Formats: sequence, structure tokens, C-alpha cells
Amino acid sequence: MDIEMALKIEAAEREYLCLRVKNLSLINGNPYGARVFFNEDFSCFQVKATPSPMLNRIYGDNTDEPQAILNLLRQSAEYSTVTPLVGKSSTLGQYVHMGDERLERLRGWTHLQLSCAVEDVILNRHSFEVEEVTPKTLPEFADIHAGGFHTKPNQRELSQASFLAHISNDRMKIYVLRAGGKVVAGAVMYFASNGVAYLGTAATRKDARGFGYHGALISHRIEQAKKYGCSLIAATALASSQSCRNLQRAGLAQSHAQALYRLAEN
Repeated sequence: MDIEMALKIEAAEREYLCLRVKNLSLINGNPYGARVFFNEDFSCFQVKATPSPMLNRIYGDNTDEPQAILNLLRQSAEYSTVTPLVGKSSTLGQYVHMGDERLERLRGWTHLQLSCAVEDVILNRHSFEVEEVTPKTLPEFADIHAGGFHTKPNQRELSQASFLAHISNDRMKIYVLRAGGKVVAGAVMYFASNGVAYLGTAATRKDARGFGYHGALISHRIEQAKKYGCSLIAATALASSQSCRNLQRAGLAQSHAQALYRLAEN
């Protein structure tokens, strides 16, 4: 595993998720209790209104400064905060020790991080209609996203709001694909400050899967990354998923595995 590459990809993903939480925190009155804070140079974030590990994360130097991570995990335990650990899949056990604590891996939250130099990607030529989302069409994307990730009804408004920028920001782009005049798939692109184009969350309507829409959105986002001047393409996927296979067809290869851990119950 290339440690430098892994940390670069992790930083890009962290920046993307941090922006989504910041979007929530900027809503008038901060109704979701969202906040972004720092552990040394590492941004961390939590959202009181949701227990999702996606939006409640503690980051830091787990080798030289593990105690700082543990202290923050303890302080925010009621919000189900987690910390990501990276390595080869075989090394990310169910339990790990960090400092004086034992951490437990979350079931279903171990993913592969994939990457590819932008000049080495394999584009899938397509004729589908892809467009950038506007505030008016954002609900259509949010609906597909919620269906694809089984978002509970009481969390759908929060999820949609996390994608709605309240200040000008050109780093996060959302695209939807239309077929027969209807939005059938959508995906996020994040241009990280370290030159990584992070292919964020993507989803396709259940009745529209198998037609190549996800692959088309991968290619469209890669084309945008080239125009933006990014040097590296990165993405996250479950190892056995169709998304992972589609990303590999585009030239992305496994960099490392990422697992989310929380404080284990004594």
C-alpha cells in the first residue's frame, strides 16, 4: 500500500464530507446541530440530528497522537461518532487497539478506496443526456439518492440539505442523467484542494439499473475532472458491488481499504 497515496485519497474524501456538514451548519438556526471542528490540522464533524457514520467522524494522527482521537470519540460518543482506519483489508480486524482503548469495526462500513492517474482513465463513450443539478432539480437527485441508500423518511430532508450550498463553492458538482425525459441516475463530483477528483456518492433508480447509466456518470465526471485540471481520480465502493466493477472498468484500481471504527462497549 502506498501510504502517501492513501492519505491523499482520504484527505479528499474528508474534505468532501466536511463540506456537506458545513452546508448543514450554515442553515439559518442550524436546525440539525451540525458542526465542523479540528483536531490539530484534521477537520472533524458531527451532526446531532443523524446517527449516520457518514456525517459523524473524528480524524487525526492515529500513530503519533492516538489519544487526541480517543478523547474526541469519548466526548462525542452520544452522537455515534466514528474514526476511519486504513490498510489492507486483511489487517482491518473486527477489533483494534488504539492507545488505551479498544475499537470495534462497524458492520457494512468497510470500503475499498480506488484511484487512477487522470491520464490513465478509460472513458466509456455514451450518448446519454447528463446535466448539472440546479436548486430546482436537486430534489430529483435527492430522491434517487435516498432510494439508492435506503435513507429513512425522517432523514431525507437532512440528506438533501447537505448537498445544497449556502455559500458559493465550485468544488462540489452534482450531475443527473435523463432517459426518456426523466431523471434516472445521479452522482456527485468533488474537486479536492489537493488535486484529487473524488467521485462521490452515485445512485440509480432501482427500475433503471443495468442500462449503463452509472458508467456514463463515471465517464462524465472524469471528463469534468480533466477540464478542472485534477491529477488523480478517486472513489469509494464496496468490494463486491457493481459500482466497484464499473469503476475498475474505467481504469481505477484498489489503493487501500477503509473501515470505520467506534469505541467498543466494555
